[in-house]
Amino acid sequence: MISRFSQTIFYLLLILPLTVNAVAEEKKLPVDPLSASSIVNMFMGLGLVLALIFLMAWVVKRMGGMQMAGSQRLQVLSALSVGTREKVVLIQVENKRLVIGVAQGQVSTLHVLDGEFENETETVSAGADFKDKLLQALSKTMNKKTTEK
Repeated sequence: MISRFSQTIFYLLLILPLTVNAVAEEKKLPVDPLSASSIVNMFMGLGLVLALIFLMAWVVKRMGGMQMAGSQRLQVLSALSVGTREKVVLIQVENKRLVIGVAQGQVSTLHVLDGEFENETETVSAGADFKDKLLQALSKTMNKKTTEK
């Protein structure tokens, strides 16, 4: 589904040529298509269109793209960025919680938690606790690896 912002921009871009033609008809000045001003206007228009395309791509990327409505069977409870392109994500699928690692081009299951989970709100709001525990576990793992070498 297209967002309201995208629809507005689309309609404005459709109306833009009509307004430019109306202004040009009011002036009724002869214009040489190969003159420097015409070429500059053409490239400025092209630059504006390209800038709008990049702006829209940035907005879509920032807002998470086209996401479906929230599903009751799959929920992202927490996410933690551990690098420039790496994340650790806690998700819940029915009665299981998975800690997964997401890196460029791959997704790995780090840990699976089975059972009934009653306090879902505590888990979601305890993002700082999750972050601290994860960083402690990672530092222990890194310390073990450096002592083994």
